[in-house]
Amino acid sequence: MIKVDFERERTWWDAQAPHEEEDRADEAVNRALRWREITRHLEGVRTILDVGGGTGAFSIPLAQYGFEVIHLDLSPAMLEIARLKAGGLHNIRFVEGNAVDLSSLADCSFDLVLALDGAVSFCGDRAEEALLECCRVAGRTLIVSVLHRARLAAQWASTSLHVLGGLAPAVYAMLERGEWHQDQYPENAAFARGSTHDYLGSLHGFLPGELRSILEGAGLQVVRCGGVGSLAGLCPPEVLGRVLADPALFPEFVELCDAYDREVMPEGPGTEQRAGLLAVARRADA
Repeated sequence: MIKVDFERERTWWDAQAPHEEEDRADEAVNRALRWREITRHLEGVRTILDVGGGTGAFSIPLAQYGFEVIHLDLSPAMLEIARLKAGGLHNIRFVEGNAVDLSSLADCSFDLVLALDGAVSFCGDRAEEALLECCRVAGRTLIVSVLHRARLAAQWASTSLHVLGGLAPAVYAMLERGEWHQDQYPENAAFARGSTHDYLGSLHGFLPGELRSILEGAGLQVVRCGGVGSLAGLCPPEVLGRVLADPALFPEFVELCDAYDREVMPEGPGTEQRAGLLAVARRADA
């Protein structure tokens, strides 16, 4: 796979920053489900690291609840927006950094580590390195969400057939190895057309078994590993639109999606938007 260019990624994330928390399709459901999972693991927690914290969707509310939070992100523009949103909070620190290198942080130095949405998967060929760094600094619990290869393979096949009229090599690279890079094949530019800077980053899509194996290999016990928001991802757009437009119905639907993920399709493909594969892992000796 072509090596990730983090300077290019930083520029791309900077351009994304003003729209980071604008929801498309099932994004709001995905975010609500991640928040539900976080709240299940806050007992006894004092210190939190949010890797790839973006504009503060999770780090700032957690700081407002009184936790000591470090918010780390690759993008200066994301960090600036988050700082402004945080106002006068004194228990959150904003750090520019790369998920593949957390060497400034000691082993097991945080009670809870979050690595949600693009923090790991957008490290491309170095995604496993980023995941292992998150494992290393987690003293008690790690909650991570990554791009689901099953969902990406379906999206790549659909895009390829729609835009190119056939199945491009990138479809097979995603299906077989979870790989995507903008410069991987000449046809890839067509997949990204219309995205920010006509670019889709350098990605790695995980399967549940792959993610579980890496976490366990790092010495963590996996307590959950599977799709997040699969029911929302499977609903027709018009049905999902009705749910999102009804403030009274939305919480009930999110609760239903949570039950669906746990009881009906625990290894489902997750939501269409955002990272649809979620894992919770704990340090065995914590």
